[in-house]
Amino acid sequence: MSVPPISNDITTNLIESFNKTFKALYKAKKGFNSFEKANNLISLFIFHYNFIRPHGSLNKLTPAEVARFQRNNLNKFSWFVAA
Repeated sequence: MSVPPISNDITTNLIESFNKTFKALYKAKKGFNSFEKANNLISLFIFHYNFIRPHGSLNKLTPAEVARFQRNNLNKFSWFVAA
């Protein structure tokens, strides 16, 4: 499966949107006590961003739904319990 190249403008906008969303979460946490806790939160955030959070630019779908990644809802949320 080939993926067409993404223009620099779109890539920059996506990265800026991701950073803005993550910054809001990080500011609410007021920092981290350890590298491990920071790493865990980043992993959870990436999962949430790609599998749980609907994106306006994707017609209120998640990136996983757009990519047609199939998981049932129970498995999707049990990942948080395991982490």
